[in-house]
Amino acid sequence: MDARPASAPIARPSLQPWLWTGFLALVMALPVLRSGLTAPGPLPPVLGTVPDFRLVDQSGAPFDPARLVGRVWIADFVFTRCPDVCPRMTERLVGVQRTLGDRVDLVSVSVDPTYDSPDRLLAFARAHGADSPRWHFLTGDSRQIQGTVLRGFRVAFQRDSDDVATLTHGVHVVLVDGRGRIRGFYDSGDPEALERLVADARWLADRPGA
Repeated sequence: MDARPASAPIARPSLQPWLWTGFLALVMALPVLRSGLTAPGPLPPVLGTVPDFRLVDQSGAPFDPARLVGRVWIADFVFTRCPDVCPRMTERLVGVQRTLGDRVDLVSVSVDPTYDSPDRLLAFARAHGADSPRWHFLTGDSRQIQGTVLRGFRVAFQRDSDDVATLTHGVHVVLVDGRGRIRGFYDSGDPEALERLVADARWLADRPGA
């Protein structure tokens, strides 16, 4: 039991000025220490390999995956007559491209190649701010593109007739590393997924052998 009278003051030890300085410095350093101890995120897994293909870009030049050896790239699938989804997806990827800069290339494959000539793809790219030299819009043989979309990149695709209104395709984008390996699928309509895409693409670009 405390034998002091109720009215007696309770003595408290006082810190010397130099101790206060050291204490405050430690408190301010704690966030930095915590961040330094934070474990890195998981390594983007290898989910498959990009198939070989021969297409043409928006300038009419031949294009194949060998053009991007050693480069991290992001693929998506669009068509220029798309009324809403493709323009929105492209404009979101413009933000991704501006964030990553020259670290990555982007590859947009037309799923309506009989209509989407190189000139139409070029006009679409310019209309939506996607005219970076690191952004390749591709068209070519319809059967090859369907095979590439369905089997190679594992993105949903369906067209029931010549009517473009029957054309549907997946809105996920695909992350590919410098060795042509698929490292992730990301919902282009989900801002958090696009943040993960940026982080994973940056991670791979900084570690070419990963």
